[in-house]
Amino acid sequence: MSTAAPAQTDRFEIGGRVFTSRLIIGTGKYRTFAEMKAAHRASGAEMATVAVRRVPLDRSSESFLDYLDPSLQILPNTAGCYTAEEAIRTARLAREALETDLLKLEVIGDQTTLFRITNKRSKLPAFWLKKVSLFCLTSATI
Repeated sequence: MSTAAPAQTDRFEIGGRVFTSRLIIGTGKYRTFAEMKAAHRASGAEMATVAVRRVPLDRSSESFLDYLDPSLQILPNTAGCYTAEEAIRTARLAREALETDLLKLEVIGDQTTLFRITNKRSKLPAFWLKKVSLFCLTSATI
């Protein structure tokens, strides 16, 4: 007769923050803010990506930020940027406005397909590796 192994808690640590879920959920493409909030709750995710260029960071008007669960860690991303310089500028804005050192960096290479580029990524890590805790580079192959 075998005995059950003790349950292990899967912990995931980034920048001094501990997470129990490895799922990172998005904030776009929902029909309503209520639908987004329900999806986040049902997913069990503890982190949500936020496209910095698609939200009024000064909170001057209603946005999905008003409906995010305050317990969710915000992971700002630079979706909508077409150059490395633009992505860096957007990332700096996100860091200050959202008071986080976590970042998902995206640079779009093709306006039609919205595929991300890989050849300009080499300019970015040297600048950001010392400045952020989570540094996600995305490419068309992901």
